[in-house]
Amino acid sequence: AKWVRDVEQLSEIGKDDPQAAYTAFTKALCHRWTFVQRTIPGISELFGPLENALRQKFLPAIVGRQISDAERDLFSVPVRLGGLGISNPVECSDFEFQSSEKI
Repeated sequence: AKWVRDVEQLSEIGKDDPQAAYTAFTKALCHRWTFVQRTIPGISELFGPLENALRQKFLPAIVGRQISDAERDLFSVPVRLGGLGISNPVECSDFEFQSSEKI
């Protein structure tokens, strides 16, 4: 619930300053749950409310309109490949944990 509130607050900032909100998200906020994803197995479904906040509030705030499912998928692509690097926490949770086990 705290992370959802943080995304909602950042969404409000994103309406007026999308670049600052995007930077704050990619440089700080998203790393909070990445750590949890890498250390606790089988929790992907718990990230549903967070993905909803990203999909329904944050991304529309920084883009300036509602987004389609295809755009959501595109925005999750890494920046070096043309996306925004805003991954879907539900979809990447299991992968993050598996990657951490290999280290």
